[in-house]
Amino acid sequence: MKKVDAPACVVAPKVGKVALSGRDPIKADDQLLGSPSPIFDAVAVLLSEERCEKLLSEGAAIQWVMDAFGHLKAIGFVATSKPVLDKAGIEPNDGVLSLTKGFSEAAARRYWDREPNMLE
Repeated sequence: MKKVDAPACVVAPKVGKVALSGRDPIKADDQLLGSPSPIFDAVAVLLSEERCEKLLSEGAAIQWVMDAFGHLKAIGFVATSKPVLDKAGIEPNDGVLSLTKGFSEAAARRYWDREPNMLE
């Protein structure tokens, strides 16, 4: 993955510590309801299987991803977070891709080709 000089914001269901697999917890900068996805240039959905399972029943999480898609943002994901994208009705394409397949480059632009499909 290409290193990009851009600030990151960790958004979680609640502000506070976020557990990471095999690492120390990190601080969530904001919460789902306080930081809507359209305010970001691009989003990455990074969830463990356990956290993904919990968020599948969290409407705010599904809507957060849907809003990113509707606002033409690049969406990066890891395999364990794909069920959230599936529930939001979002399929991988040029702007919705695995973090290992060029997300840094994808995050630098909008995906205007989605726009005509938004009204169908």
